[in-house]
Amino acid sequence: MKKLLVVVAMIFGVSIVSDAQTVISNESMTHDGKTVTVSFDIDTDVKGIPSRRKEVIMPYIYNGKDTLWLDVVEVYGKGRFKRERQVNAIAGDKDWELADNQTLKGDIYEYEAQVPLKRWMKSANLSIRRQLVGCACEKDREDENLQEGVALFEEPALPPRRTPEYVLADVGRTWDFGQDELEIIFKVSKIEIDSSVFNNEVTFGKILSAVDKIFSNPKYKIDKIEVAGYASPEGPPAFNTWLGENRAKALINYIIEHRPQYNLTMEDFKIVNGDENWPGLRRVVAASNMEEKDQVLAIIDDENIPSERKKLRIEAINYGWVWKKMLDEIYPHLRCARYLSIYYDSTDDKAVDIINESNELVREGKYAEALEHIDSVKEDMRAYNTVGVALMMQGKFEEAMPWFEKALEGSTCAQKNIDAINAEYEYEEQQRKAVEEYLKQYE
Repeated sequence: MKKLLVVVAMIFGVSIVSDAQTVISNESMTHDGKTVTVSFDIDTDVKGIPSRRKEVIMPYIYNGKDTLWLDVVEVYGKGRFKRERQVNAIAGDKDWELADNQTLKGDIYEYEAQVPLKRWMKSANLSIRRQLVGCACEKDREDENLQEGVALFEEPALPPRRTPEYVLADVGRTWDFGQDELEIIFKVSKIEIDSSVFNNEVTFGKILSAVDKIFSNPKYKIDKIEVAGYASPEGPPAFNTWLGENRAKALINYIIEHRPQYNLTMEDFKIVNGDENWPGLRRVVAASNMEEKDQVLAIIDDENIPSERKKLRIEAINYGWVWKKMLDEIYPHLRCARYLSIYYDSTDDKAVDIINESNELVREGKYAEALEHIDSVKEDMRAYNTVGVALMMQGKFEEAMPWFEKALEGSTCAQKNIDAINAEYEYEEQQRKAVEEYLKQYE
């Protein structure tokens, strides 16, 4: 019975020793932005590797389904080493020695491997698989995790959304009128009003009626009346500027004389433009059926051509026939004084104060407060641009854009803010493409 117990003990003792394995320590995974360096020490001074066998250590990095196998290490028992040396010598390789990734049992092996950094290594795990080889049999051992959740690759973030320069204007109280309906037409080179021509008498009635509407409302107080004067472009620029300004003054004097009860003076009016009516000329030509329309528009739109040379070039089209036709049919409608709008104060129009107060909050960088303050009047078209700016400055471009689009009709600032957002969209697209290009090297 004692002999049997000893034999059993010896058998189990061998089994326990055979399960012993090399010891891994000082494991590390680092990177320099391009390459991952894996290192660890292997203590091979263990009794778990029989002399006639070798242990193959297979390191690998993994994250989910992505796996990258590294260079293996082979730890030889002394008997195994001698046998392979003999086999190689018989085969003709008398100088056979262990390779760099092979070592004899009993040594401390310093392992190091380098592999390309990959995008999937955002949370990398380092593991090893061991295999005992020899005696016409192989024994796999359970994989061992050395390191877990190491952040080797950091996904580059897009730069934060920039805040563009905004365009914001305080709003005033205005009573606007259709420009085409309220134009007084003048004869060539004249600044005197003639109510008997060009339907001027009807237009005068509309202008005076508009003034009466404001003055008849006790809640309104006139601030300023805008009037513009224009000259057709056929004359010298200096003379045309003088014509435009004095035609505006002629209309102002007409209003003052025909509405003495309001005690209006020249100080109550604001003259706008007073120059050659190139915008009006372009509008009429674009709407015409002239065969040479495209040629004329190209000359008008060329900002590099001075006004005097524009006239000469138009005169040269079709031997002057186009110029003559324009003199007869188009230019008379460009010699005008135009009644634009009335600025006023009103005790009932609280929206203007709220909008302008919100504008001030925007200028102070209090964008959320501005949105809250303007909320009660945000459906007033004068508020659209302010709402858009407050959203834009918080980086909410997608929410801001519809407000700017609605504001286009009544705000000169809206288009500039739309252009600013589109410029930022273009910048963000460039950054996104740059990141995508950068990531390709880590695929």
